[in-house]
This record gives sequence, structure tokens and C-alpha cells, in this order.
Amino acid sequence: MQIDDFLKLIKNYTENNVTCDEPHVSLRCMENHITIEEVKKFLLHESEKLIRIVEDRPKVFNIYYKLSKRQELKIVLDTFTYQRLNIRTVKRLVQKHKIGFVRRRF
Repeated sequence: MQIDDFLKLIKNYTENNVTCDEPHVSLRCMENHITIEEVKKFLLHESEKLIRIVEDRPKVFNIYYKLSKRQELKIVLDTFTYQRLNIRTVKRLVQKHKIGFVRRRF
């Protein structure tokens, strides 16, 4: 699925259309210092921070949002039920080392 296809899919969705695996997602949100409401806000309203979408299995997607220069938010969701997005898990990815070019000494 491309980013444009995903944005067309969620264009008419509201927070009522987004569900989650409640005990698991709540624990992951607490571990990553984020609330479920913030995750829903990212899914529905923060399209400019969307970096990439990876289809893990049929109808299961890994969605990545840019939080800062070295942090990303990974949301795993599925679209098994009609007109619903089900959040499976949430993870804040922190890049410990800056990846870039190494200067060559002469």
C-alpha cells in the first residue's frame, strides 16, 4: 500500500473507527510515554509526518511517523474488519547513533 492509498482510506475515518487490542496497546503506550489518543491523532490527522508504510502480511501494516530527528513512531495495525482500523501495537523507535558520512583523513 502506498502512502496516498492509505490517506484515501482513512480520509473519512473518525476516532470511533479506530480500535485497539486494549490491554496490550495500553501497556505499550505506557512503556513508550504516549497515550492512545495521541496515537489516534497521528493516524488520522498527522499525514505530513508519515514516512513509510510496510505491508507485513495481507491487511497488516507497519506505519512509521517521524517524531523528531532521531525518533520514529511505529504503529502496527490491521484492516480485517470493514470500516475499522485495529491498532495492534505501538513502539517508539530511537536511533542511538547518527548515521551519516565519515570524513576521510588524508
